Amino acid sequence: MIIDHCRDEKELYELYCLRPMPSQYDFEFLMQNPNLFCFYDEKLGFLRGFITVQTEDIDGVKRLTLSGTSIRGNMPDNIDAIIAVCEAFNEDMYAVTPLRHAELVLRKAGFVKLKEQILVRYKNG
Repeated sequence: MIIDHCRDEKELYELYCLRPMPSQYDFEFLMQNPNLFCFYDEKLGFLRGFITVQTEDIDGVKRLTLSGTSIRGNMPDNIDAIIAVCEAFNEDMYAVTPLRHAELVLRKAGFVKLKEQILVRYKNG
């Protein structure tokens, strides 16, 4: 897996349409987010998924949050990409998801559940 900036906007848009995200993350938001990380297949170079990092209000406090999506059947790369992105930021990382499979991937990447739909990966364990 290779983590990079967006190499092909059309390819990113196709994945975005295939695997919809919450409405606050429209495609324009993704393209303007300086913390958009795409991850690619090492051998064939195609887009396997993307992660965004942004500041959001969680329980009245501005928190650094992670969101993203990927192709199906990509759990090991998703976990590795989440860990790599989290390690690039020197603070706790939050995620909000109602999806059980997303929660499973986040837990495998070191997140713990705080409460319904909110998880955190603490920077210092």
